[in-house]
Amino acid sequence: MARIVIYGKGGIGKSTVAASLSVVYAMKGLKVLHVGCDPKHDSAASLVPGGLVETFLQKHRRVAGIRDLPPLTAEDILARGRHGIECVEAGGPEPGFGCAGRGIALMLEAFEGLDLLGSGRHDVAIFDALGDIVCGGFAAPMRKGFAELAVVLVSEELMSLYAANNLARSIRAYAGDGARLAGLVVNLRDPEADKAKPERFAKLLGTRILGFVPRDPAVREAENARAVTAVELVPSSPFAKSLRSLAETLLKIRRQDCPVPTPMDDEAFRGDW
Repeated sequence: MARIVIYGKGGIGKSTVAASLSVVYAMKGLKVLHVGCDPKHDSAASLVPGGLVETFLQKHRRVAGIRDLPPLTAEDILARGRHGIECVEAGGPEPGFGCAGRGIALMLEAFEGLDLLGSGRHDVAIFDALGDIVCGGFAAPMRKGFAELAVVLVSEELMSLYAANNLARSIRAYAGDGARLAGLVVNLRDPEADKAKPERFAKLLGTRILGFVPRDPAVREAENARAVTAVELVPSSPFAKSLRSLAETLLKIRRQDCPVPTPMDDEAFRGDW
């Protein structure tokens, strides 16, 4: 089973890429689990009818403390989306209250109890994680050994690369749990951007560029259409072609072939590279 977690700076396009990958795999006939690990619970919005998924935390709170209710089953947790994709959103507390990472940790504990990832129910699991890792809860997919391959989405912008460098530190820290950096995906903000800088950055991290995602109006068109991805709406678009290529690349990567990343310290990052 392929277990892939998508990380990156907030607003970089993680949910768009993660949902598109899930669609590509499902349309190839693979059984896909799509896991939203963000308290905004919008990762699966383009995958399910109506765009809303009741979160794991909402379901958990409903049964917690009620003695006669049985524990949640896989069927309780998972929502069925288009193309047979099974979706779950961790959810989180109201903004300003509690720890958002706790929802992810509780959800993954339920996965363990149900042996959800070891049951053969799915061929591919895509984890869409919160931007930068700010606490252990958001690192849980790596810390608990659920996501074997981490993909970091970056742009050509410096702050995006800074967040990626911090993420590489976390991936290195959890290498003992099996986490590996599969590589970087560059989501270009400027069609004329110099690709040399992210390529140099990848080399310094000891990793590779898995692909470049072009800026494409098809993505905005799909967002405006609601509950559909650009891969489905405009399958001939440059974005759709790049995502199909990325999906094929990821399935060929073996965790044992991915070295532990070599992130820079802050002084080196601020240097001339």
